[in-house]
Amino acid sequence: MVSGLGRLTLTTGEKAITLKYLRTKAILFLKGVVMGFADVIPGVSGGTMALITGIYEDLILALESFKPGILLDLLRGKLEEFRNGLKNINYSFLIPLGLGIGIALLVGSQFVRYLLEHFPPYTYSFFFGLILASAGLLYFEVPEIKPSSAATSIIGALSAVMIIGVSAGSFGHGLPVILAAGAIAICAMILPGISGAFILLLLGQYEYILDSVGELPSSLPTLLVFALGAGLGIVAFSRVLSFALDSWRSETLGFLIGLMVGALRKPFEVLLASPSDPSINFEWAFRSALLVVACGLLGIMVVIGLGFFRLRENRKKRS
Repeated sequence: MVSGLGRLTLTTGEKAITLKYLRTKAILFLKGVVMGFADVIPGVSGGTMALITGIYEDLILALESFKPGILLDLLRGKLEEFRNGLKNINYSFLIPLGLGIGIALLVGSQFVRYLLEHFPPYTYSFFFGLILASAGLLYFEVPEIKPSSAATSIIGALSAVMIIGVSAGSFGHGLPVILAAGAIAICAMILPGISGAFILLLLGQYEYILDSVGELPSSLPTLLVFALGAGLGIVAFSRVLSFALDSWRSETLGFLIGLMVGALRKPFEVLLASPSDPSINFEWAFRSALLVVACGLLGIMVVIGLGFFRLRENRKKRS
């Protein structure tokens, strides 16, 4: 409502609506923060956080509002169709959620980077527990255990073991690799039970991306390529993954479980190599071994706790 002096004034009802709208967006922003912190940690899924906080279905619908044809319209010079496609995107949901995720990724990545630099054995032990428990939790999502799903689990485990062996020195950190890593990781980030950070760890890009965030603005080209890959992954790969889950759910989940089990090679290798690393003040003793086990158990308990909340959320929806 506009007053005689030309100033904008709001009625009591309009103020209540505005405050409710802002509160809704603030809550959505905070849920994005929770998702972002989860996405930094291998073994904890941002998709799981979205499910627990009750926004997973809205997230999928919002992502689906961005149609791949929009980019094709732009490339073909069909500006009118391009503008119409942009209008269909759910900005009111994606912007506050995306800001929360982005801020949490920036802050959380530096915290994890500090832990990896100063306490790598204990941090990777925590990751070991997270990934192991996540694989166990995902097992209960498999609708039917059959030979084909067991076979894909074995293939996934062997693939992860080999990929980690290769990623130790052969993948490098070239821009094409970063682009592909971003595309694959983003698919995992929106799937409950699968961690995008875990995919980066599997591909040997996890610590590199964390370091890149800490080296801004000099590392901006690397992060922009990673973001481009993530955007392409959302538009293309996520639909392929969704199709695979809809068509061959048991086999696809079996493969993902195998990947997670095989990826345990990475934290295991770090634990074995830590005593011989001169840059790390670590040696195996009763106290250090107890701390390593405690960190691993903490990781397992975190995933079990998240699984409990997820189960409770699912029961609420059914009732």
